[in-house]
Amino acid sequence: MALQIRSRNENSKTSAKKRIGDILVEDGIISRQQLEIALQEQAKTPEKKLGEILVGKKFVSQQIIDSTLSNLANDLNLREIPSAMQEFAVLIGRTLHVLSGRQNQMVVQSWLAEARRDGVDIQLDLCDMQTLAQIKSGIADSDDMNLSAVRSVRRMVVLAAAEKASDIHLTLRENMNGSGYLQVQFRVQNEVEDRYQVPQTEGAQMIRAMFQGMAAVSDAQVKETEDQHAVIVNPSLLRGENGEDMGLTGLRLARAPLHDGMNLAIRLLYRLEKQSPDVDLLAALGYSPRQLRILHLLSRQTMGINPFTGPTGSGKSTTLAQMINTILRIRHGVRIITIEDPVEYVFQSDYVWQYKIANANTDEEKNRAFAGKLKTALRQDPDIIMVGEIRGLETAKEAVNASITGHQVWTTLHVSDPFMIAQRLVGMGVDGFYLQDPKMLSSLIAQRLVKLVCPYCAQPANPDVLLKSGLDKESWENLLTWESAIFPLSGIRMTGPGCGHCNHTGSLGRAVVAQVIPTDDDLLVAMVKDGPMPARKLYASRRDAEISMEAHGVLKILKGLTDPRFIVDVLGPIPPRPTELRELTEDDV
Repeated sequence: MALQIRSRNENSKTSAKKRIGDILVEDGIISRQQLEIALQEQAKTPEKKLGEILVGKKFVSQQIIDSTLSNLANDLNLREIPSAMQEFAVLIGRTLHVLSGRQNQMVVQSWLAEARRDGVDIQLDLCDMQTLAQIKSGIADSDDMNLSAVRSVRRMVVLAAAEKASDIHLTLRENMNGSGYLQVQFRVQNEVEDRYQVPQTEGAQMIRAMFQGMAAVSDAQVKETEDQHAVIVNPSLLRGENGEDMGLTGLRLARAPLHDGMNLAIRLLYRLEKQSPDVDLLAALGYSPRQLRILHLLSRQTMGINPFTGPTGSGKSTTLAQMINTILRIRHGVRIITIEDPVEYVFQSDYVWQYKIANANTDEEKNRAFAGKLKTALRQDPDIIMVGEIRGLETAKEAVNASITGHQVWTTLHVSDPFMIAQRLVGMGVDGFYLQDPKMLSSLIAQRLVKLVCPYCAQPANPDVLLKSGLDKESWENLLTWESAIFPLSGIRMTGPGCGHCNHTGSLGRAVVAQVIPTDDDLLVAMVKDGPMPARKLYASRRDAEISMEAHGVLKILKGLTDPRFIVDVLGPIPPRPTELRELTEDDV
């Protein structure tokens, strides 16, 4: 039976005066005798916190301690800080944001001492006037919201960020009698997984809170009849319950009505992790050494459109951002302009100007806005332009115009096959004449994300186990045709039982499987005149052809990096080794 940490908000003034040990005893989580034992040890080792001692003696779990402290922090939030502090301080969770230079004032120190006596450790965040104003603005915008709903949203985001979820999916099922519910699901390593449910009323309040006050949206009403998009970017609303940094730069919201409620998809936008200068940013994503050489060559060209393709959730935006970071490292003195909706990754460089799309809600408005920003960018003397996505004819035409006038363009395009890029652009209305020139369309790049086996608990592949657990027999037999001296079948690994490193899932992280093709006249003419299928067959028959995504995935299987079932889940059945395929090397993995 799970222990329930009850909220103390109903009697915050009383509960805030209680120590954490008293609350745990009152809630029946620990006994009075256990508390006395812990207090006796704390008297001998005053540098240790009571919660630390209780966890160390296995009287209580760290999760219970964190939840109880969170409730105490919430109680402090409900009690206003002294009026003498409100001009230069703001409390969020267990973090007191104070104007730098005012932290040593008597009123601050007295309040902090009182909090410590209550058993709550308050962290100080010294900030300048501008930052403090931003934090206050975020709170002021939330004044009309239900505080409980805001906290519920924040806790949900904290849980998702802790699991490095890419998305949160909310499904609100409403009943006339109020007995419906909100189902919360996280997308982790590209799989949607159930997490928990909340009652209908609370779920509706959570969704309303996100749109009314938390999000930047032109119409704050939660619309009942049409799609609605918004983003949450206020720094004060992207911190954890206790003011901690979760590594998020924003939350992108998109909702739509259902026949019995509504759904809301929330994309978590993470800050790019800093890499060592010795680490190739694209290699860390999973691109092969050979593919990296092609991408580096492409990055040094002075013109041409380079589109990354793949479905939603295939990591295109992350790769695009790392491509820009790579260009910043290997090219000097170039001006880069990015156009995104919203700005997903912030580049810490004065050589990058990042434009955002504003006052555009429908796809048609956003397409026009992207095209307008592209026109603006071309007047700002850029060398390289990054467009978050080519959405329609206006954006596509401006991207072509940018390339014609001697600019390099990096972008994304929603097609499932890189050989369909020309067909997609022609379908938008771009003249196919332009797309037959490799100086205009410089490359075809496709990628997917596949799960990696946990290196700590992965096991040698067992065909019987694989076939019984979903791998089709033909895929296994085709996989055997790829064996070579460099890629022996003995290297194949499959997921193990799980361990502490992988949270007992058997998989740890994801990597790119990709195809990177520098274009030429023959390939582009075939794509425009003959279509994607003949062009693909023609290209595959060439001795200098770059390997397909499927081949890249197979090589990752043979090197023991991923499970055959993971590749089939993302790319479909494993094909046999093409007879015309060149000799493969470690550079292709």
